[in-house]
Amino acid sequence: MLLSLLRVGLTANANLYRAGLAAQSIFVNQSRERTTAVVGLVTVVIACFPFVFTQMLPLLTYAGLLVVPVGGIVFAEHVLFPKIGLTRYWAKYQNLSKSTPAIATWALALIFGFGLNSLDIISFYYLFIPTWIFTIIIYTVLAKKYGADLDYTDAILADENDQQQIAEYQESMAINDKDIIDDGSKITKLLNGFAFVSLMTITMLAVNVMFFSPNMEVYADNKTLFESVCFACTIIYFSCSYVALKRHKKLNI
Repeated sequence: MLLSLLRVGLTANANLYRAGLAAQSIFVNQSRERTTAVVGLVTVVIACFPFVFTQMLPLLTYAGLLVVPVGGIVFAEHVLFPKIGLTRYWAKYQNLSKSTPAIATWALALIFGFGLNSLDIISFYYLFIPTWIFTIIIYTVLAKKYGADLDYTDAILADENDQQQIAEYQESMAINDKDIIDDGSKITKLLNGFAFVSLMTITMLAVNVMFFSPNMEVYADNKTLFESVCFACTIIYFSCSYVALKRHKKLNI
């Protein structure tokens, strides 16, 4: 149980951090650490309910379907638009507070995706593919209708000038920055070495379980060995990496 909790916590820390940042944009008066901790606790409580972990794959699929249109819109505007003569950031150049084509496309894509699922035309595992394509087509059509094909030369030049000024300001601010000091001490090298060996050990044992288990008896033995050693190696890896990171930060304060 402890190994499972540790593994889930460590592999999900990036998602937890992003969720904390997203929540902080709403609760602006709270610190990032407190917001992330609260989001983590709420997530842990929700994950304890059977309907969550027994239906994890469908839940992730449907949750992912909510953001698939966002990816389609970004792909269309940044990759497709320049190739077909439309303008990226056209909504910004029009000084719009919201993009009606983007909102409408997102809503229509959800109706399309969940509609396919309700009609049982395609497995829910692959709903994101037609939904993503549908999003690109609809957003391109709507964006063109709302003015993405107009001439924004003046606005583009003004934006490029702003970006240049920002770059120059950042360069001026970076003049007084200190050079980063690498920690080349023997202790830090030893800590990093232990961390690397721990990762390699976990990797080799995982490969052993996957590719060198000809029968269930050998598989059970390999799996038991992996779980036992993996726990110890995980503790070693994160302990050594944390101490090495703190030593590096101390040199660059």
